[in-house]
Amino acid sequence: MKVLITGGAGFIGSHTVDCAIQAGLDVVVVDNMSTGKEANLHPACKLYRMDVASTELRNIFELEQPDYCIHLAEKTDLNEAMVVRGLSPNLRGLIYLLDLCKEFSIKKLVYGSSAEVYGSYEPKPIDEAAPCAPVSCTGMSKLAPEEYIKLYGALYGLNYTILRYANVYGCRQKRYGSGGVISAFLETFVNGEKAIIQGKGLQTRDFVYVSDVASANVQALSLSNSDTYNIGTGTATSILELFELMNEMTNQKVKPVFVTARPEDHLHVCVSWDKAAKGWGWSPRIQLREGLTQLMGDFMYQRLMDKINGVQETAPEPVAASMLIRRMAVKKSARRLKTSSL
Repeated sequence: MKVLITGGAGFIGSHTVDCAIQAGLDVVVVDNMSTGKEANLHPACKLYRMDVASTELRNIFELEQPDYCIHLAEKTDLNEAMVVRGLSPNLRGLIYLLDLCKEFSIKKLVYGSSAEVYGSYEPKPIDEAAPCAPVSCTGMSKLAPEEYIKLYGALYGLNYTILRYANVYGCRQKRYGSGGVISAFLETFVNGEKAIIQGKGLQTRDFVYVSDVASANVQALSLSNSDTYNIGTGTATSILELFELMNEMTNQKVKPVFVTARPEDHLHVCVSWDKAAKGWGWSPRIQLREGLTQLMGDFMYQRLMDKINGVQETAPEPVAASMLIRRMAVKKSARRLKTSSL
């Protein structure tokens, strides 16, 4: 069986590729490589450098004849999504993809949505029955595709699964821009800078590790029904709690700087995954501390490779979290030196 994964060279996409190959699927990736990295990709997959909105995508469907499709190719950077023109390419590409899924009788479409479609709720797990009231352009840019997918399901019998991710983090995540608060904190710790915290840091997030999200994407391909599921941990962690945990794990004494909160930021995001557990037995396996340990090792490895290879892209490899602490200690000692041991 063959699955076509759009955005497969990106953060969540590349982990989904790994998971699909491990599950025995043939994998075809379509990615315009605007943010994706070829080094992220498993050598067993086939890559087409192409935008989802390109009319050439039909040729890929014709040539590869995929059985399934996982759609992860979208603009996700908040600053871009807030610009109206950033929403149009996402919808145009999605609608074209939906037409192809209909034409080529795709057995299942899995769409990677976001818990941001709910808006802001109290710091307790919310389920899929909660009304959607996005408070950001990012949330709206995820909700609109959901409605189009449901429409194609109702009109043409398209079999779909919509997965609303909580705050995804992990190896291969962008270190800048939309990389998320965890990556932003890591940068400040490594560089010895002060960490910026919006508001008082009491806003909460549900941090789910990327491998758990990837497994959900692949497992959802086997679902016979069309439905929507939350993918998260059900645990609310405040930004201040996250900062203190990472400060402890990296053996740092970084001081936070509190600034005025942005109006578009959610106060609380935390989702219940009970429906996914009952629907097909999915559950999150990686706890926050364990996930941070894996991410820190990968983070330091990527920084080291960036220094050695410049702009050359490199495949991430796991490095022990203790290495992060040792490298930070060395970095502090080396600040007085004018040359690097590298």
